[in-house]
Amino acid sequence: MQEISFYDAVWYFYIYAFFGWCLEVAYQAVEHGKFINRGFLNGPYCPIYGFGVILVAGTLYPLKENIIILYAGSVVLTTALEFVTGFILEKVFHQHWWDYSEERFNLKGYICLKFSLLWGVACLVAVRLIHPAVCRFVEHFPHDPGVVLLAVFTVGFASDMTITVLAVIHIRNRLAVLDDISSQMRKISDYTGEKIFNTVEGIMSRKEEIDEKNAELKKRYEELKEKYRIQLEKRSAIRKRIADAFPKLDFDREKSFHEQLEELRRKFNK
Repeated sequence: MQEISFYDAVWYFYIYAFFGWCLEVAYQAVEHGKFINRGFLNGPYCPIYGFGVILVAGTLYPLKENIIILYAGSVVLTTALEFVTGFILEKVFHQHWWDYSEERFNLKGYICLKFSLLWGVACLVAVRLIHPAVCRFVEHFPHDPGVVLLAVFTVGFASDMTITVLAVIHIRNRLAVLDDISSQMRKISDYTGEKIFNTVEGIMSRKEEIDEKNAELKKRYEELKEKYRIQLEKRSAIRKRIADAFPKLDFDREKSFHEQLEELRRKFNK
């Protein structure tokens, strides 16, 4: 195992987190034809790449001349890291941040064979070609300015992490409110539907009672509509960026609410 000082490890983390972000942006540009800030955080870095290369380089760099061991070890280590990271993120935020369920030979959507093999190739390139140059850069960079620069990077990174985590928690809480509104809308819709499909005789005999109930339902409907409008106005730039970066996340339930609103409007008009 390669001995890596804390100072060097922090440098490697930020450098490879930035390289990983560039790789993700390039992949999304090819895949979707547009720029997507592909990362959990707002800044130009993907922490999982920083941790991944430190893990692989620290463990396998002394064996870099043995391509078979380096490749196989890289596949195992990066796959384990991706699985653990995906599992923890889902347990903490109750969301699947990436999903390989549609890929063959996947495990719970966290990992799949295709990307595990690709991570192995990426680590081969990183450890054998890129890492030596990065080591020379860190070694020759003046130490004192380096400490100051890393401190600035760390403060910015910590701030970004805090802001993003709080934003995601806020999104979760807002979705809980929207779910509650949706549930109440569904109850109103079900009740209204039952009344609409009653026989004409039954409706006429209970007309006064139904009119009174419908007036209450319309009032409640307007209150829910206003609450829904307020919730929509609270959407933040961070929420939009995260939704773009991770399209598998269930952050866009609002569309179903529009459908429920339209359904209720038709029923009440009828």
